[in-house]
Amino acid sequence: MKKLLLPLLLMIPLFIGCGGKDKVKPSADSLLTTEALNAVEALRTSYEDKKSPELQNRTDAGPVENYFDFDFETAKLSFTPRMVRITSESVIVNLSWQGAWRTSKGKDLENRGVADLVLQRESMKLMRIEGDNPFIKVGSEK
Repeated sequence: MKKLLLPLLLMIPLFIGCGGKDKVKPSADSLLTTEALNAVEALRTSYEDKKSPELQNRTDAGPVENYFDFDFETAKLSFTPRMVRITSESVIVNLSWQGAWRTSKGKDLENRGVADLVLQRESMKLMRIEGDNPFIKVGSEK
């Protein structure tokens, strides 16, 4: 009995010491990445809902018409982020995307591509789009 009690007594402090988990604070880069991905998601939903004023507030690149084509009845975009690069001035979200549009003339279009959405680091406003612009409905008919 004493031989069993001694190992149990030695194990109690081990269990008590290892039982609590400290919360890990996310790094500044992790928080910046999350903020950038949320900004990209907000751009996507604003575009699908044709909210031009909201998109204007989320862009730092001049008129919204330069980057967004609203000549559609419905649009459905899906983004798959592949990488986020952080520079001193910007956050670059590299993503692959797929889109489906129903035009005002009743045609169904599909397209996909890869783009870099370059966001201003401080405000998370869209500065430019490099690669295939997901917000312009150029594609093949279904």
